[in-house]
Amino acid sequence: MIYLTLCLTHDCNLRCGYCYAGRKRAVSMSRKTAFRSIDFGLQQACREGKALGKMPEIQIGFFGGEPLLEWTLLQECREYAEAESSRAGINLKWTLTTNMTLLTEERVVWLMEKGFHLGLSMDGNAAMHGVWRNYPDGRSSHAECVAALEWFKGREHRAELICVVNPANVKHLEESVRWMGGACGLDIMLNPDFGAKWTPEALAALSAAYEKVGEEVVRRYRAGNPLTLNVIQSKIGAYVKGGYQTCDMCSLGEREIAVAVSGNIYPCARLVGNDDLENLCMGNVLTGVDREKKLKLAAARGNRNPKCLDCSLRARCLQWCGCVNYVTSGRTDWVGEFTCFHEKLSIRVADRVAETLWEERNPWFIREFYSGVSSGDGNTAAECED
Repeated sequence: MIYLTLCLTHDCNLRCGYCYAGRKRAVSMSRKTAFRSIDFGLQQACREGKALGKMPEIQIGFFGGEPLLEWTLLQECREYAEAESSRAGINLKWTLTTNMTLLTEERVVWLMEKGFHLGLSMDGNAAMHGVWRNYPDGRSSHAECVAALEWFKGREHRAELICVVNPANVKHLEESVRWMGGACGLDIMLNPDFGAKWTPEALAALSAAYEKVGEEVVRRYRAGNPLTLNVIQSKIGAYVKGGYQTCDMCSLGEREIAVAVSGNIYPCARLVGNDDLENLCMGNVLTGVDREKKLKLAAARGNRNPKCLDCSLRARCLQWCGCVNYVTSGRTDWVGEFTCFHEKLSIRVADRVAETLWEERNPWFIREFYSGVSSGDGNTAAECED
């Protein structure tokens, strides 16, 4: 599958202090550039489908800035891509990442009807959210986010919460996870701020918070109401599968395509930023791809840090993520120190959660991760009941 992200605007109505999407300015993608970007993505999907001998697939996502500032353009892109993909026989999926403040019930209904999966940026409870996710005048956007959650009741499988963990807000993480778990049934993505300066004190706070979060996950499984957290379930899932599979990993510069407002092509949405990194720009949808740069970026995928070669956790570590590597080390093929710390911490906490729930033969846990596998009491996981 091809993953195409359109960064519709550099503008945003919030001023989140940790934002990696670059300087906020009132510059948006033209209709011509947007449609040409879609054409480019569909062409890539057709080539991949032909090479693999299967139906072409593409996932088109909208990003910013805040993409809902360009609501009309977003709708036009959806209509254009639907028509073009149908004509070319391409399977199409949709995503949107938003700060939630510009959502309305009418917009949510439209997005759901059109098949979107939403990433909802919300940093937990009022205390944690208010550290960074504020309007230009300093006012917190938390109330608007809480109000928007109401429109996703009954649609929980169509959205997820994205909670950025930063040295300045990590002290609120434990309470925030508990609050989010009670406020909605959405999956929660804890995204550490890889670009932040994590002091020893902040790392200690992160470790303590993750341990408490792990305890909360166990408590929720015991109550028969599991809480899905990426830093827990993804690591357990990777263990069950014997490590991350090729299909789980990003393909920087190949299947991953991000287009800036200008039409410049980048290997990942996280790397668009101010749209001024010439070493990461692979061309422009209006003028063509720089194949030499594209091949060079593709060749620089993976991880060449020698410290990782013999690590027993390598198969379950995000050491393959090119954009995270670039943010933490300045190289797409070199894992930074914070990534190493975070991955070891996540795996340790996830393993503790898994060991506890397996020993208790928790039916919800076994059903989720070991369906059809013996639970140790003569039953298969699928047969386990409360």
